[in-house]
Amino acid sequence: MGEMFVSLKISGSGLSAFRRKMNVAAENMANAETTRTESGGPYERKAVRISSRSTPVNFSQELNQATTRLARTDAGHLPTRRVKRFGSSEAFTAQTEEVTVKGQKFRMEYDPSHPDADAEGFVKMPDIDPLKEMVEMMTASRAYEANVTAVKSVQNMVQKALDI
Repeated sequence: MGEMFVSLKISGSGLSAFRRKMNVAAENMANAETTRTESGGPYERKAVRISSRSTPVNFSQELNQATTRLARTDAGHLPTRRVKRFGSSEAFTAQTEEVTVKGQKFRMEYDPSHPDADAEGFVKMPDIDPLKEMVEMMTASRAYEANVTAVKSVQNMVQKALDI
């Protein structure tokens, strides 16, 4: 049963990571024409770096956090023997970091009427390819769906175990 909680933790971290990846791709697309940011220059493309992190998981702690305490109960409902406690195991969860892509180049567009144009009439524009961003979003969306499927599978297994 403890492995099911571990798999939920892993899938949950995957859901969070790929949601963040979709949000960053959407932010990049939304700012594809932004020529002035708070830092002064044009928008710089962002990316999400995903890495794994080892997290110790203790079944007893997870179970205690998942249960709710009863305000009052009949003494006959309490177990007469102690429940065997399992040791801890390890789960590798996804850790994300939002980074600005280093070494970016900017598109130079000729628009002398633009307020951010230089002396020659060129404007620095972010070099964001909407096609690449859509591919990033689709890939993250598919990975998100895979994690949702894994969570649903665990839910079904727990339900089947409770039906026994």
